[in-house]
Amino acid sequence: MTKRTFRVALSATIVSALFLVPAITWAKKANVFNQIELLVDIRHEIVSEYVEEPDQTKMAELAVKGMVEALNDPYTIYLPPQDVEGFEKQIRGTFFGIGAEVDVHDNRLRVVSPLEGSPAWKAGVMAGDTVLEIDGLSTLGLKINDAIGKLTGPEGTQVKLKVRHESGEEALLTITRARINVQTVKGLRRDGDLHWDFMLDPVNKIGYARITQFTETTADDLRDAMKQLVGKDVKALILDVRFDPGGLLESAAEIADLYLKQGQRIVSIKGRRVPERVMEARTDNSPLEEIPLVIIANESSASASEILTGALSDNNRAQFIGTRTFGKGSVQQVKMLDGGEGAIKITNAYYYLPNGRNIHRRENSEVWGVDPQDGFYVPMSNEQVKQMIDKRRTGDVLRASATTQPAVSPDYIETELADPQLAAAVRAAIGKLKTGQWPKVGKGNVGELVKLAEKQKLVKRKEAIEKALADVNKTLAKLDDPKLSSEEALKTGSGKGTSTQPSTQPDDDDDKP
Repeated sequence: MTKRTFRVALSATIVSALFLVPAITWAKKANVFNQIELLVDIRHEIVSEYVEEPDQTKMAELAVKGMVEALNDPYTIYLPPQDVEGFEKQIRGTFFGIGAEVDVHDNRLRVVSPLEGSPAWKAGVMAGDTVLEIDGLSTLGLKINDAIGKLTGPEGTQVKLKVRHESGEEALLTITRARINVQTVKGLRRDGDLHWDFMLDPVNKIGYARITQFTETTADDLRDAMKQLVGKDVKALILDVRFDPGGLLESAAEIADLYLKQGQRIVSIKGRRVPERVMEARTDNSPLEEIPLVIIANESSASASEILTGALSDNNRAQFIGTRTFGKGSVQQVKMLDGGEGAIKITNAYYYLPNGRNIHRRENSEVWGVDPQDGFYVPMSNEQVKQMIDKRRTGDVLRASATTQPAVSPDYIETELADPQLAAAVRAAIGKLKTGQWPKVGKGNVGELVKLAEKQKLVKRKEAIEKALADVNKTLAKLDDPKLSSEEALKTGSGKGTSTQPSTQPDDDDDKP
């Protein structure tokens, strides 16, 4: 069909449509078709006249992304067909592969840790192994995503790895791929059998569970951890959702249901086209309903982790310790597009806490997320966070640990684990068990402290931008130096890219093939 023919057909369609709809919608319908015709015209001119042959698939994808970006909503995204499978894996928390956390070190693929009970673990892959070859192909210079693509595959298929252990010994391992369930519920340290030990403080009987993401398997994994703790006569419990980006709403609701009484509100959801939906606890007489509970969250706790924090805090079920949460309180619906053209993840509602507060941080908003009460605000500097994350990653590595573990006291946690927030949570739990009251373990005047934290972030961002500008000016000055050739000036320039948007959310988990 030629462009002119298409226009005639489109005009006929518009006229026909206008006779079939009420008069009040005529202008809207015509406007929609005018917009579609604009897109068709622009595409036609580019395909017909551009100096080089354009990539029409890429043009279509970017046109769609442009429409989505006009919403100024980072959570509404278009997923091309090639990205849909990876998105589904993340949500399910399961995939087929060898089961190992990996990164790139010295330009080689390295195993951070095999996952407990995984094919890699059973085949003899060890933490710290350097992967030299995958199916005979060298990993030198191999990008992380390409490596994961080679390690994952259909269930029952095999992959051969040539690895170098930290001892220097090399081994050729044949691993059969299997279904991998990503472990999203972790303890602080492992027992003698390399399983997570969820009893943090055996003396005071304080349990601890860290939730890294809310997937289809998270609630069941947490139930298993709770059964272990109940069997050990747990007296108090700490839930840790720091750096948890969220995940499935249903998973967060199931977990809240473990600790709330029947009928207590968990969260409500409503939007422009979405009628209000209220989610309440359904289970009654849970053995965990009366156990003193602390939940730790921070500025990198988002979405489902904020829902859980708010539900437990607003219902006075848990003492929230940490800092104001991230403020990602929007609901996304994933719709698959016809013809295998991918999917769109679109925001259609907001989350509201039991007290009515909108979690989502919108432009120019001063209130968002979930706040700890006065006396329980415990901030951490960027340097403290970095130290704590480094310690945590070491603990996550699957290695045989010493049979005798040091006593886990608040002082030990603060000094040896570099984690003042967890130390404060343990102090609060011990105080509650001894006196029946929650002792104040943090700072007050939360509103002002949140503003101060935001100001400090902006100052750091400003410093990063100023440094990047100084680097650019330095290179420009060298380029203007008549004594140096352009090539010499470029060589003596900064040569480094400086980010103007420093990350405030450390990457807590490595990639898992």
